[in-house]
Amino acid sequence: SKGVLGEVPATPTRFKEVAETHGSGKEMVLPHAGAVTLPPTRFALKARPYFIGLLAAQAVLMVARFLILDIWGALLSLLILTLGVSVLSTGAGVDTGYCFYYGLLCLVNGIFDAILFLERAVHVKYPLFSRQAPAVFNVASLVYLSCPLMELAAASLAVAVYIEASEQESRLLMPPLASPPSDLYGEARPAEQFQAFTGRGYHL
Repeated sequence: SKGVLGEVPATPTRFKEVAETHGSGKEMVLPHAGAVTLPPTRFALKARPYFIGLLAAQAVLMVARFLILDIWGALLSLLILTLGVSVLSTGAGVDTGYCFYYGLLCLVNGIFDAILFLERAVHVKYPLFSRQAPAVFNVASLVYLSCPLMELAAASLAVAVYIEASEQESRLLMPPLASPPSDLYGEARPAEQFQAFTGRGYHL
């Protein structure tokens, strides 16, 4: 049978030699590149304590939603809290990949909780906080008010951390704007300078 060039016996040994010479198909399609681990930004390091504080507040609100029998809202808060803990799994700073999804989920759930709070404020027979209402009603009002505020604050912080990390990654991976040309041996050549003609002129 025909090989790659001319009449070459297509034996398993020959296929092995070709594979060793040109590399496997996987390496040809997707060249190997080392994973780049970027250091956390200064803003991420400064925002980490605030991030932990927001997660602690969300944990308290999650338990409170279980106590007021808002089971569906408590489960969503538990999902957000789990994703928020994954953001801090790097040990220093925050994980920008999880941070983006955490911020997006906080934003969506914060909008729905804000709508739920407005609907509750319109349809209940008591004001949001009333001495005539039972204590559980006032606690539930405080929980429904605090949940969207904490989630929207966490979303804003997560987006700010993600944008800062993306800008730092772009600066580190961007090639230099200009560099002097090099010769065949890789040595940089000095930049050529323009010099005016100083010889004698002749008329044709």
